[in-house]
Amino acid sequence: MLITLIILVLAAIFFMNGKIRSDLVALCALILLLVFQILTPEEALSGFSNPIVIMMIGLFVVGGAIFQTGLNKMLKLAGKSELRLFILLMAVTSAIGAFVSNTGTVALLLPIAVSLAASFHMNPSRLLMPIAFASSMGGMMTLIGTPPNLVIQNTLTEAGFQPLEFFSFLPVGLICVGVANIFFRKQGQKRNNAVTKTNR
Repeated sequence: MLITLIILVLAAIFFMNGKIRSDLVALCALILLLVFQILTPEEALSGFSNPIVIMMIGLFVVGGAIFQTGLNKMLKLAGKSELRLFILLMAVTSAIGAFVSNTGTVALLLPIAVSLAASFHMNPSRLLMPIAFASSMGGMMTLIGTPPNLVIQNTLTEAGFQPLEFFSFLPVGLICVGVANIFFRKQGQKRNNAVTKTNR
């Protein structure tokens, strides 16, 4: 138990430090757990057979492909306007989030958002938080966008009501996406004003 806690604390320290790549830290922690026989080889490798892990790997591959093929188009559409970039990224994230899981959507757009922020000399957090919320809001637009929508569908059907249509949630979802877009844009403007005053 003590060895496990030591390994976890060391791994957490290296994760926070950031000088060593996170994947290497995770693999080293896994190897140490194997060396000290805390985990069996079957237990150590069982995570790699998890379908969610495979899905995430596949999403990063797809994200890399979009990064290579679609990044320049997004930059051209945005031009030099941060507002246009913000609206474009929120719209794309919401549209994908309507058909893909929230985690998958964020994983897909994460490298793109970071690269776009670097191209505009922006702090990546100004785009990362909005896409996280936009993916959740986008999931509200369709029946399959988020699990609670399916739960509501099953509950209504079991109660004897008519089943919902695929885009029954679309009006509410669009309103939520629009409100979120306005909110995050205003927050970005406030931050810009605060930074400008600080620099003065």
